[in-house]
Amino acid sequence: MPGKESTPPFQSKLTPYRNEILKAWFRRQTLKEIQAMLQKHGVTISLPGISLFIKRHKSKYDPKAEPQKKRTQSAKASRSSEKLNARLQALEKVLVRDSSEVAREYDQKRSQQKSTHKFTETK
Repeated sequence: MPGKESTPPFQSKLTPYRNEILKAWFRRQTLKEIQAMLQKHGVTISLPGISLFIKRHKSKYDPKAEPQKKRTQSAKASRSSEKLNARLQALEKVLVRDSSEVAREYDQKRSQQKSTHKFTETK
């Protein structure tokens, strides 16, 4: 087809818009909405064409994956990792203790809870 702009053989004209199409699909947009988005980019395609493209590519796409550029840790992430480390250290302290000592402590707390939560029967 001389004179017609086309993609290389065996490559869909949707390939350049793959991430946008799949993000929209995983956000539960309809095929018609995706088709309208593609028309804004100057791509004309049928609904079954979009559907086939999605079926072919959705298993290789992770909608939760972050682009490689955004790997820097934010202050919020570092605070949460500090909290996690503190909790892990507390857990290690408990695990190092003797299991019979931990069981005795647990029993004491349970008996205290039972004595403070006695229910009165009504007749």
